[in-house]
Amino acid sequence: MSRFASRVSAVLVALVAGLATITLTPGPAQAAAVFLKENAWPTGYVGRMTVTNDGVDRMAAWRVEFDLLDGTTLDHSWNAVVTRTGTHYVITGASWNASLDPGASTSFGWIASGPGVPQWCLLNGGPCAGNPAVRDAQPPSTPANFRSDTQGNTFTLHWDASTDDTGVVGYEIYTGTTSGPIATVTTTSHSMPIPPPMVMTFGVRAVDAAGNRSPFATLGLGTSPDVTPPGPATNLRLVSPSGGYFTAQWDAPRDDQFVAGYQVALDGAVVSRVGGTTALVRLGFGTHFVSVRAFDGAGNLSTPTQVMISIDPGPSASATSKAPPTSRS
Repeated sequence: MSRFASRVSAVLVALVAGLATITLTPGPAQAAAVFLKENAWPTGYVGRMTVTNDGVDRMAAWRVEFDLLDGTTLDHSWNAVVTRTGTHYVITGASWNASLDPGASTSFGWIASGPGVPQWCLLNGGPCAGNPAVRDAQPPSTPANFRSDTQGNTFTLHWDASTDDTGVVGYEIYTGTTSGPIATVTTTSHSMPIPPPMVMTFGVRAVDAAGNRSPFATLGLGTSPDVTPPGPATNLRLVSPSGGYFTAQWDAPRDDQFVAGYQVALDGAVVSRVGGTTALVRLGFGTHFVSVRAFDGAGNLSTPTQVMISIDPGPSASATSKAPPTSRS
């Protein structure tokens, strides 16, 4: 698993829900891609990356990929072929510099709009020298002890702080009737006018610096005991690998009160519990099953929605669909 995790992003492929076979090409034993910001100004910079073959074998082809964050875009490039998917960039050699003999190197460059520099950089699936950043894939813990009190005309929600491996940066507060947060705070409480007399459910979830979201803690006002599970997640699919992970995405189901989160399993073992409709999943060679189950504040679980994917470490980097897209629930 760990050997594959550093190489999985060697393929950029959008996967729909269903069975797919992916073929990966291992990178050379020794190679480096070093980034240098050659010139900068308030709204952008000129970047250059040098790829070096430090191994004893000829490098038949090289492939660099990274993410540009903070609203940064790569507007112009040279000495390479660039493909973009969202914030993710894949760069391959041009006809004159795609292969490298032992000890040889080549450079490519770009003009960027924005301050973001390459993140989660990979060269032929392995970490780029000088930038082996590890992606934060762990969501914070669910806020505990969610409660409320009323003083005068003020209604206040309180909760205990969540924990995270890198640090919580804030909390998002929702109600069961809103599609977006009614408030985002950095403290562990939120005050508002007293709600009107109606049945409603509040939810609060923690967010870390990488944008991972914990499951919701929920608090019902006038709600009856919740014995009805949410509906199943729909349109489950796996999308382009980045930073050593595939991203599982799905569409949110409905619940009679409040969908608190999703339980994500790999080959039958739960690997993550998240509060949004995406999760990062590491996949090794072979055939795997990724499933998602929605749950509510009472812990009722939906039926699972499942996709199957087969990853084959063959001799070329390609991705071929082997069956019509299917979603198993």
